[in-house]
Amino acid sequence: MLISREKRRTNIVEYLLYMYQIEDIIRSFQFDLSQIDTNIVQRFDQPMAVKSEIRLWYADLIEKMQRQQLQRSGHLKELKTIIVALQDLHDQLLTTYQDKKYIELYEAARPSLKELAVKSVGQDLINQIDVGVHGVYGYLVMRLKQKEIGEQTQVAITHITSFLAHLASQFRKLESGELTLPETHKN
Repeated sequence: MLISREKRRTNIVEYLLYMYQIEDIIRSFQFDLSQIDTNIVQRFDQPMAVKSEIRLWYADLIEKMQRQQLQRSGHLKELKTIIVALQDLHDQLLTTYQDKKYIELYEAARPSLKELAVKSVGQDLINQIDVGVHGVYGYLVMRLKQKEIGEQTQVAITHITSFLAHLASQFRKLESGELTLPETHKN
């Protein structure tokens, strides 16, 4: 909860990756709050009041995931909403705003995104940003499991993370009011 709050404020893509990990942790503990409390919450070096707040956060996530039938896979609706907002910003950065650096980073990542999209057929991915974030999450899981990662995958992830990092930066600027996108003309 403490980490998610900070990541949500500073880097929306890192927030999504963190929350995907939290969803997987909840699944790995089979939605058992007492196990999560024992194995995760109580290990935080925080006062009891903060630990109670973290426990309530996990309880809330468990309830939401169960209500949304995410016991086996999938992501919370609020995370999908963020993915849609990021795709909207992505589209605006490419067209209306014409962010040259972003366009360059996206063009470098686009072949890898297309390849990932083909490999992800059958998954519930809703747009290109979703494909990219899931690709990065899969890469991180592979690293945690100490699986061998090929050079081509490393290069692809480098391109995808660069473009997502710029998107996250622009999203933070948009939310803080530092970035104002031009109005689109209506006929």
